Amino acid sequence: MKIMISIIFCAFLSVFQSALAKEAFGRPGITPNWATARNVQVGTSFEAEGAKSPLWFTNADGALTEVFFPTIDTGQIKDAQFLVSDGNFFVEEKKETDHKVEVLSSSIVKLINKDKKGRFEISHTFFTLENSPILVDEIEVKSFKDGIRYYHLTNPHINNTGYKDSAFTREGAFLVKQGSTGLKIQSTVGFKQMSVGFVGKSDGWQDISKNKKMTYNFTSARDGNIATTGEINIPAKKGTYKFYIVYTFSENIEQSSDKLKNAYEVEKKKYETSWEKYISSLKTPKGLSDRELLLYKRSIYTLKVHEDKRVRGALIASLSIPWGEQQTEQPGNKIGGYHLIWPRDHYHVAIAMLHSGDHVTAMNALRFLKKIQYKKHSGAWDLGPRYILKEGAFPQNTWVSGEEYWGGLQLDQVGYPIHLFYQTFLKVSPKQRIEMLNEFGDMLKKALSFILKYGPWTQQERWEENFGISPSSFSVATSALYLGSRLFPGTKLGEKSRNTANQWLYTPGDNIDTWTFTTNGRYGDGQYYLRIAGGSSFGATWNPNDRSETHIANSSRRVEQSLILDQGFMKLALMGLKPANDWKIQKTKSLVDKHISVVTPKGRGWYRYSFDAYGEEGKGRLWPLLSGEHGRMAIEQFFDKTLSWQETLKKTRPIVDSYLGFANDGLMIPEQVFESNGVGTGAATPLAWSHAEYVKLLWSLDKKKNVENVIE
Repeated sequence: MKIMISIIFCAFLSVFQSALAKEAFGRPGITPNWATARNVQVGTSFEAEGAKSPLWFTNADGALTEVFFPTIDTGQIKDAQFLVSDGNFFVEEKKETDHKVEVLSSSIVKLINKDKKGRFEISHTFFTLENSPILVDEIEVKSFKDGIRYYHLTNPHINNTGYKDSAFTREGAFLVKQGSTGLKIQSTVGFKQMSVGFVGKSDGWQDISKNKKMTYNFTSARDGNIATTGEINIPAKKGTYKFYIVYTFSENIEQSSDKLKNAYEVEKKKYETSWEKYISSLKTPKGLSDRELLLYKRSIYTLKVHEDKRVRGALIASLSIPWGEQQTEQPGNKIGGYHLIWPRDHYHVAIAMLHSGDHVTAMNALRFLKKIQYKKHSGAWDLGPRYILKEGAFPQNTWVSGEEYWGGLQLDQVGYPIHLFYQTFLKVSPKQRIEMLNEFGDMLKKALSFILKYGPWTQQERWEENFGISPSSFSVATSALYLGSRLFPGTKLGEKSRNTANQWLYTPGDNIDTWTFTTNGRYGDGQYYLRIAGGSSFGATWNPNDRSETHIANSSRRVEQSLILDQGFMKLALMGLKPANDWKIQKTKSLVDKHISVVTPKGRGWYRYSFDAYGEEGKGRLWPLLSGEHGRMAIEQFFDKTLSWQETLKKTRPIVDSYLGFANDGLMIPEQVFESNGVGTGAATPLAWSHAEYVKLLWSLDKKKNVENVIE
């Protein structure tokens, strides 16, 4: 009898334990993807040094999107939102509510999501804690009828991938991990019900969208694309309810002991105050309107947010993945998106920060460049007939660690570090200049030597798409040689740098104009600068009149080079190599304004180049960052005494206004905007370079001088 009782008890215990530990079905779930890039907010706690809170977040579509930890390039969450139901209706917060964004300060944004039928309203204010990697979502829910229940859904992507994550319910919290890295999700009011599952199979969306209530109660989902779902423990009654969702990240989640606090309102104020103090410590351009000033402060905030904390000076291009919702993963292949460092974007951000008074960020940016510069044994580019040793150049882009992502050669990205050094050099004391030359002299010499040996040809111009001779890449590299001659006067390197720059600019019959200025083109009277020459093969002759064809990236098209206009020629003036009133520059600009520019309801914008295919439906759209270049061109014309200051303002004020228009409701400036309405596309918002151009334009107006031109 005792044996029988024991058997029955063991069987009961087994069933009971099984009920307590229910594994979700549907492993591994659907193929992971990432979130939309249409962000209205990015954020992290301000830390002047150290990395107690190495955590970054983004917001789009009224909800939390990507979260990064412990470095700015390591994604941990794809998105999180509410599912809402009263047993009869079902609403997905991101897709089925009307979104409103309130910018409360330079660092704080409130997201308000209203049910289209007026049944409820949800607001979010996100911030991070200053001394620990914890993200807080301050939530206020307004139920305008009884019976409404709110279910919180999170889709983690631990360690930059949606594959091989595991999730568990544990002591009223969700625990998500991959290896030792993990995430704990808690609610200050608790969860009435909890479940974990595999995305597209057994997650909360599948359950609640079908059943209009939560019926799943799985306690584990191992090794797949997982999601957590918890019903918020608030009354299903008409009323207003405030609570917090808290995301705690750890590199050793099993030993994480962070507990919920009661002072999150105080923590939010600390977040805001620390950013206000930093921004107030910097300089502000004179004469800004309230709207211009707020966008300036939001821009400074945004640029600084894009810096890693463990590797200071690592400035990424954007806390986004362009068209992320369409970017599906392949196992073992991490998607870098734009949360990578390009030396070009890196330069523009650092220069904007430098002119705003943040010299520390610029110095750290230089140190990062020194770290990633190719060394003697870094290999070579075999671009037959060109064989190019990498030493002295810089990677096309890298992770925060310095590991390469793509491997192309971009000559402007060899020149920009020299420009960043020189601009920073001008801002420091004589003693510091000596220290800077001691610290970075070798980096500069190797970069100059690379340009001298292999320039002015480039495998990729600034849009990373075509090889040949590009006025844009040429301008950055050649002006860098002039700076090198100033930095190393009386040396062989200095002399060769100046002489080579002069040769490339002025040698009769063999200079930038004879290489890239066509006299038999297809537009106007046929005289203008090309986007690129010699684009038919690596060994092609640089003849702007030969009717050769160039491949249009992101398409299968090849187009005659004389049909492709772009903005790159303006760099000849913006970098100080030619006066802005040069007839060739002005003639080309007139054609560019006529053929690759559109006036939107929010202001004029410019395409990168004719036939651009990088964008929705295979069509590149308008790039706000180019507006800043056109604005600074007008200031160059003032400097050349072609325009009066009033005439300059007549050209530049509409451009400043266009930035206010192109910025979205969160005052984030996109990479691209649509022609029809001036609204950001799905490419990347914010683009740090876009914000940097706005800042550089404001400072150029303040100084009545193009701040990027140090050649003059």
